[in-house]
Amino acid sequence: MNVSEVKIAYVPYGDNFDTPADRRRFIFYASERKIEFERADSKCIYDIVYLTYGCDLGVWIDYKRRNPSVKIIFELIDSYLLQRPNILTLLKGPIRYILGYESKFFLNYKSALHEVISLSDAVVCSTELQKNDLLYLNKNIHVSLDYFGKDISLNKKNNYKVGEKIKLVWEGQPYWAKNLLLLNDIFKNLEYDFEIKILTDRTANYYLGLRKLEVSKILSKLKCQYEFIEWNRETFVSLISDCDLALIPIDPSDSFSINKPENKLLFFWEVGIPVLTSDIPAYKRVMDMAGIDWYCTSELEWCKKIENFFKSDENLRKEISSKASSYLDKFHSKDLILAKWDLIFNSL
Repeated sequence: MNVSEVKIAYVPYGDNFDTPADRRRFIFYASERKIEFERADSKCIYDIVYLTYGCDLGVWIDYKRRNPSVKIIFELIDSYLLQRPNILTLLKGPIRYILGYESKFFLNYKSALHEVISLSDAVVCSTELQKNDLLYLNKNIHVSLDYFGKDISLNKKNNYKVGEKIKLVWEGQPYWAKNLLLLNDIFKNLEYDFEIKILTDRTANYYLGLRKLEVSKILSKLKCQYEFIEWNRETFVSLISDCDLALIPIDPSDSFSINKPENKLLFFWEVGIPVLTSDIPAYKRVMDMAGIDWYCTSELEWCKKIENFFKSDENLRKEISSKASSYLDKFHSKDLILAKWDLIFNSL
């Protein structure tokens, strides 16, 4: 398909088209391929409409039924269909309707997701596990990961010396800051001095914004000294690259988290910083392919690997980064990512 000859509309994650999910995915692809598009309006007719999770499902389900010739691509990056039922997932449809995110009342929001997935001409997800789970609803499923190049720019890490204290870093969305509490006993038992920088927003929003929690209240339960730094697009990469080791702890009992894609790990690798993670499937698979054994299955392993990292010489830390870079060149280059996006649109 020559996408330059068709009329394309996009439903963004954020109003300004500038959230990480927007600029690292479709907006990146459209920019690189010089694709013109407009903000999707359900009153207009297009050749292709690219929908993102969080769009008004009722509007676009009705739109597809009225306009069956319009090609719909639906993006579902996280494993929402694999979430364990809880109060939030069970009430998501009614809450979204009450708050005005949905124009149609869905008693069961998951069933609405099933419907839009089934009606779509292509579905974009981020893991093979997701893909396999979605194939019974739609046969045209594509796995696509984020591209971070424009966020990282020239701020890549190039110094692998460790000072008197090992500098650890955690970066992410604020509601995942709770995962740092999983490391409380590890921090308590470390034999070497360390400092940890935490880069995130000041407020975590829960239940579609119905509840807000100051991140400081979450971090007050962290049993170590830390430096909280409010996330800033202009500075967060340079702050990460100034540290020695990035941490990605994941709660093994959280089915939504353990089925996340490798985007966070690949982002840190793109920055050039070594990473120590929990052994969720995506991280383990990627690290095994890269020849890097830096995932942990127990508190003891977290302690040992942080301490071994501190004791290792500069060349070993450089070697970790070099292996990560080789993986990125082979499996996550800009050209490969663009080629996967081409396949998505060509499949229509």
